[in-house]
Amino acid sequence: MTTQGPTRHQVLIPLAPAAAEVVVANAASAVESCNKGLVSTRSKLRVESVCKAWDSVSMSTSSIASVAELEVIKQWLKKTASLAGLGEVTEIEPHLPQSKSFLKVLGIPYWDSKTSLPITPAQVAKALSSSLLFGSITLASTPHIMKASPSSDMSVIWIDI
Repeated sequence: MTTQGPTRHQVLIPLAPAAAEVVVANAASAVESCNKGLVSTRSKLRVESVCKAWDSVSMSTSSIASVAELEVIKQWLKKTASLAGLGEVTEIEPHLPQSKSFLKVLGIPYWDSKTSLPITPAQVAKALSSSLLFGSITLASTPHIMKASPSSDMSVIWIDI
């Protein structure tokens, strides 16, 4: 299961609320400046609009930005920010949105057969890392284990990957 989030045809730039307001107020010049930089590097990516979203500034783009294109956007947006009065102190780090995926595992016994205690997140993580299928998965947090129902001896395990 993957949660809904922003499209990958965006570039997110975390900024302080005051700085974000200044960039959004100067959206037309930010779009023009970033596109000028992208054209100068012969990129086909274009910034289409700028708005405030997710406690940051969101730039809608014509396609998915590469690392080099993110660097161009950073440089040209800094020029726009300094012209708008934010100065050089503003830290601008554009990045692409990321999704969050969860793995739901059903039908695992809730009680450990060796100790008669509930299974632990460490046991689940160890079992996943030793599996050929899941050995390359990186866990974003500890697995969450819950009983399937109050009277059941089976569990449901949620894994954030």
